[in-house]
Amino acid sequence: MKISPITTPSPIKDLDKLSLVRKSTFLEKLITRYKLATILTASFAIVILLGSVLLALPFSNNADSVPFLSHLFVATSAVCVTGLSPVTVATQYTFFGKFVLILLMQIGGLGLMTFVALAISFGKNRASFRELQAFADATGKSGYDDVAGYVQRIVRYTLFFEFLGFLLLSIRFVHDFGYLKGLFHALFISVAAFTNAGFDSFATDSLAQYATDPLVALTVMALIVIGGLGFFVWIEIRHHLQTMKERRLPLRAFFTSFSSHSKTVFIVTFLLIVSGTILFLMNEFTNPATIGGRSFTEKLLISAFSSVTLRTAGFSTISIAACRRITLLIMCLYMLIGGSPGSTAGGIKTTTVAIIFIMLRSFMKEELDNCNLFHRRIRRRFFINAELVLTSYLFFLIVGILALIACEPSIPTLHLIFEAVSAIATVGLTANTTTALSALGKVIIIILMFIGRVGPIAMLEIFQRNLHKPPHNHVQYPSADIMIG
Repeated sequence: MKISPITTPSPIKDLDKLSLVRKSTFLEKLITRYKLATILTASFAIVILLGSVLLALPFSNNADSVPFLSHLFVATSAVCVTGLSPVTVATQYTFFGKFVLILLMQIGGLGLMTFVALAISFGKNRASFRELQAFADATGKSGYDDVAGYVQRIVRYTLFFEFLGFLLLSIRFVHDFGYLKGLFHALFISVAAFTNAGFDSFATDSLAQYATDPLVALTVMALIVIGGLGFFVWIEIRHHLQTMKERRLPLRAFFTSFSSHSKTVFIVTFLLIVSGTILFLMNEFTNPATIGGRSFTEKLLISAFSSVTLRTAGFSTISIAACRRITLLIMCLYMLIGGSPGSTAGGIKTTTVAIIFIMLRSFMKEELDNCNLFHRRIRRRFFINAELVLTSYLFFLIVGILALIACEPSIPTLHLIFEAVSAIATVGLTANTTTALSALGKVIIIILMFIGRVGPIAMLEIFQRNLHKPPHNHVQYPSADIMIG
């Protein structure tokens, strides 16, 4: 008697029949093949190129035609949320061109990956683990849980704050420009302020005509600070407010319940704004070209605005070129620090500066293994990361300054330094230098803005060679005696 073999169905075929085998998406293939830094850099580059083409279209311009390099410069500045421009946006571009700038600033401020994650979260397909990793890293989230919810909250907070700023600015702009133009200008300035882009849509001298207007100045300042704190901080604020309401906790417990990251962001941001205001007020108090001829209240408002805009916003209510040299040097330092991680601001970030100061303090006290912040021990890898960020920023900045000095001999060196710092920190302030740059100078500034938005470390990772050599972790070489200092 012949026994026929028992045949079992192929699990792969059954899975395929049940549509449980998930095909890799295009994004998954990219993540598998390339580094995340490469993908993010490429996404910014693609948006910049598309934006440049749209800005160069005839119906985007209502003035004389300008070279494509100028449109590329403006698109890069918008996507990198900088604000530098070789042309006057208010007169060069039509309504369509300015609307393109709004989209570029929004995409640049939040990042293209945020919008991709948002589209996937509302779509039928669920994101894979690789995609969740990429979205979490791109948005600055520490873990991979509830990435879709985190991205949705980022977009909701962005729209909420921008809409609130839009309503407040509309009160003044509708009165000054009429209904339609006033609403559009309010929308443009609100997006530019929250994303820390610094573009304006109606003037050639930024917000100088509203230098002493508390409604406009304070609204723009608030949007800049809110955008520069970081989305993680605002999500934590909302969580703690809800917790305090449910548990009926006293108000004094509000600050102590925050994470070390949020506490650091709050304190450093507050110190930078207050100290920047005081230093600007002291140095420019008697300068007739800036605030010398104004009342003390007006001087204080302008000084506070000038300090807040150094969080990489780029708006100005006075002539930066008219500031004293000591003021420009101090502004360079504050611009380089910038905003906070996970925000729309640039710079080396507030937490990086805090970590470096804590490390220096520990070195001076000879307590290298006891570096604490708010009664929490700081791991050594954070010090290494802070050093890498600072070193890479300074490296690209020095190279950019030397290149500008070499190709722009007619522009004062201090103004070129200010322009380079403003570009790599994605600030957007200028001492009337941007329009005087040559074609090569504009290319250098474009590169600095792009590096500042993507991140110097990410740029170094892209060009890093992957040398496939056997590991030598088990090999320890003799110690080297090197004299330092």
